[in-house]
Amino acid sequence: MKHLRFSTARQVIDAFPNLRGEFSGNLELDPFAFIDSLIAQGSVRKAMAFCAFVLPRREAVQWLCDALRQQAPRPSGADAALLKLAEEWLKAPMEATRRAALDGGMEDPLKGACAWAALAAGWSGGNLSPNTEQPVPPPQHLTGHAVNVGLTLLVASLPLAKQPDKMEELVGDAVALLRRGSA
Repeated sequence: MKHLRFSTARQVIDAFPNLRGEFSGNLELDPFAFIDSLIAQGSVRKAMAFCAFVLPRREAVQWLCDALRQQAPRPSGADAALLKLAEEWLKAPMEATRRAALDGGMEDPLKGACAWAALAAGWSGGNLSPNTEQPVPPPQHLTGHAVNVGLTLLVASLPLAKQPDKMEELVGDAVALLRRGSA
């Protein structure tokens, strides 16, 4: 049986100091109850952001990739290539695929949602430096940040009236991933 990495919302925020000041309410709630409380407060945007950090890195990247694959129209051209880089890392999470995703995301001049998917995979671990003798690990928060930005760009591409429903759908998808991981 797998368990959630965090038993309270406070533990998530403590693990990612960049989140301090972003969330209020009862931080002693378990992540599921905290997500529910954010939605009940009308803060579905914050619930989506919280999910980007509470999910393990690999699942967070999967969540973003799945959301991008389900969008209409489907990514094409450079965006499809960037999404494929992230998905290649998901299939084979090793240094070569991680580095390819990182390089692809960094080189993309537009930095759309698919570039952020590639960056999320690229920032999941490994070495950020091209110098293998002096490795630079990515800060822990970068994958969650990239997933959050990618999802925000995806939602922002929709008509304003559809955005709240899409965010709720995305949060539901993240909670399903979390529940699978804690079952």
